[in-house]
Amino acid sequence: MLLYLHGFASGPGSTKATALAAGLALDGIVPVRLDLTPGPDGFERSTPSSMLAIVEEAMRASPGPHALVGSSLGGWLAALAASRNPSVARLVLLAPAFRLHERWKARLSPGDLERWRREGSVEVHHHATNTPRRIGWAFFEDAARWPPLPEVHVPALCIAGSRDETVPLEDVRAWVERTPGARLEVVDDGHELTASLPRIVASTRSFLREGLSGLPT
Repeated sequence: MLLYLHGFASGPGSTKATALAAGLALDGIVPVRLDLTPGPDGFERSTPSSMLAIVEEAMRASPGPHALVGSSLGGWLAALAASRNPSVARLVLLAPAFRLHERWKARLSPGDLERWRREGSVEVHHHATNTPRRIGWAFFEDAARWPPLPEVHVPALCIAGSRDETVPLEDVRAWVERTPGARLEVVDDGHELTASLPRIVASTRSFLREGLSGLPT
């Protein structure tokens, strides 16, 4: 089974998820596009742990091997899942949000962090609904519990933009260099990778085709 993991403040109907589903359909693969923040207040209550639990429950419910495709936060979660679950046979990580806690901590001032902690949540733009929504302080606290660069031992394809201002290319490159079986494709794009969708779809199809033997569709 192939699972698609969306990014922060996104959802299973994102542009990348839709483009990949259309491309993979040409190979007879129907990805399961998980909603990592289900329910009317699922986003507000979400943490990396709650999202990872949804991924792992989906894997338990279906026979392996599994392939995971993750975008941004979903890419980091996919790597975490692969580090914990031997049923994961292949990874595609799109601008994976490694070092999540460290980057949020560096981006926000001490005053902003204290205000977030005191108020219990902070307002962010939610891409899936195109509305402002609030993310709980528990999200930030919980992110510190997890490895910033998960240890993975399965084939992995990383696609990252050279102009990514959210996740430094150096972070993705550092993970690839320390991960046997991982390879990096750098595209001339930003974090959203929207200008690179045709290449992403083609590279993902080719990479997954190499390891499709035994992968339920």
